[in-house]
Amino acid sequence: MDLLAKEIDRAQRLCRAAGIDEYEILAAHSRGVTVGVRGQELDKRQASESLGLALRVIVDQRPGFSYVFGADGDQAVARAVELAVAAARAADPQPELGFAEPAAGLPLVQTFDERAAELPLAELIEGAKALAAAARAADKRVIHVHPAEVSRVVSHVRLRTSRGFDQSHAATHVSAGAEALADDGAEQEAGWDSHSACFWSELDLEDIGRRAGRKAVARLGGGPVGDGLYDVVLGREVAAQLLEILGESFLGDNVAKGRSLLAGKLGQELLAPGLAIIDDGLLPRGLGSAPFDDEGEPQRRTVLAAGGVIERFAYDRLWGALAGGGSTGNAVRPSLKAPPAVGFTNLLIEPRAGDQASLLAEMGQGLLIDEIMGGHTADPVSGEFSFGAAGHLVHNGQVNRPVKSIAMAGQILSFFRGIKKIGADIKFFGRVGAPSLLVERVSVSGP
Repeated sequence: MDLLAKEIDRAQRLCRAAGIDEYEILAAHSRGVTVGVRGQELDKRQASESLGLALRVIVDQRPGFSYVFGADGDQAVARAVELAVAAARAADPQPELGFAEPAAGLPLVQTFDERAAELPLAELIEGAKALAAAARAADKRVIHVHPAEVSRVVSHVRLRTSRGFDQSHAATHVSAGAEALADDGAEQEAGWDSHSACFWSELDLEDIGRRAGRKAVARLGGGPVGDGLYDVVLGREVAAQLLEILGESFLGDNVAKGRSLLAGKLGQELLAPGLAIIDDGLLPRGLGSAPFDDEGEPQRRTVLAAGGVIERFAYDRLWGALAGGGSTGNAVRPSLKAPPAVGFTNLLIEPRAGDQASLLAEMGQGLLIDEIMGGHTADPVSGEFSFGAAGHLVHNGQVNRPVKSIAMAGQILSFFRGIKKIGADIKFFGRVGAPSLLVERVSVSGP
C-alpha cells in the first residue's frame, strides 16, 4: 500500500503544479502466477506484476482521461497529466460529472485471503497435478487432460480525489480450470470445468477435475433432436450466460442511449413472477465485492427486479446524475486503460428451492441444456437470440442420451417470462451467478 500512496502523492503533486483543481487518481498494483501441467509434468509457469495509474481531470466542466504503467518517475506521470488535460480541452462539457467526496462508514467486505496471498509455488503446482489427475481418473474413457491450470492474483487499489476521498482496498483471486478429452472408440468429445474465488479454501480442485472428465464422457454419442417447442432445464452456466445478456438492459447508460429493452418500463411486470435479479456489491467473498466502486461510491445491494417487476437500473455517478438520481455504486473499470463505466459487481438470480435433479423431475420430459455457443451474437436491442446448444434428452425426469448439433432460439424477455421454477443451486461464473432454471416452451431446432 505504501507503493500506491507514493505514486498517488506524485500524481497529486503534478496535478496541482499543472493548475488542475478537479482530479481523480486511481493507483493499482497486482502480482500473479499461473501454473499448468501436462500429465503430471509442469508445463506452464507464468508470473506477472503490474503497477499503474489512471487519471481523470475536469477542466472547465470537460472531462479528460489518461493512464500510465510502471513507476517511471515524474516525467511519465507529468506526461499523463498533460494528456488528460489535452483530452479535457477537446471534450464536450459534462457539468453533471463530479468526483467522490470523503466517505464515512464504508462497508466491510471479505475479499482478501491471507492464505491465498502467501501460497507457495510448490502448492500451486501440486494443486494443478491433483486437478489433472482427478480429470483423468473420472472415467477410463478420458484419454487426455490439457490444459490443467491453477492461478493466483493479489491486487491492491487506492483511489484519491481532489474532493477529499482517499481509500484503499485489497483482494485475492484464485482460479482453476481443466479440459478433458474422452474417446469411446467411435468419437472424441471434450469437457471443460473451472471455478474462480477470492479464497483458496473455496477451490475444490479434485471436484473441478472430475467434473471436466465427466462432462467429456457425458457428451459421447450425442446427436440432434427434432424441431419443436421443448420444456428445458438450463444448467447454471447457461442460466448465467443468459442473465448477462438480459443484464445489459439494466445498465443505466444503455437505458439512456436507447439500447435497452427495459427503457420506460420501470414498475412493469415483464419477467416470471418468482424471479428476482440483484446486483450485490457486498456479497461475502464475491469476486466483484468491494467497499467502494471504481470512482469511490459505496457499493451496495441493488434489487433490479423482484417478483418479475422491473425495479431499478444500475448507474455510475455521471449517468445517475443525468437520470435525475444518483449512483448505485456501479462504476466499473475494465482496466486502467479505460475510464470507469456503468457495470455490474456481482450480478445474480436470487435462488429459490430445489436442486437440478428436482427441476428435471418436475419437468418430466424435455431437454437439459448445459452448453450454448454464440452467446455474444444476441441482439441487445431487440433481445432476439439463436444459439448453438448441447445437453441431454430428459425422459421421465431422468437424463437420457446426450444431445448436440441443435439450436435454441427466442427473445430474451419472453425467455425470462417463461421461467417456471428457480433452483437453489446457485453458482458464480466470475461476477455472474445463477441457479438451474426450468423454462417452458423453448424453440429448439436440429441441423
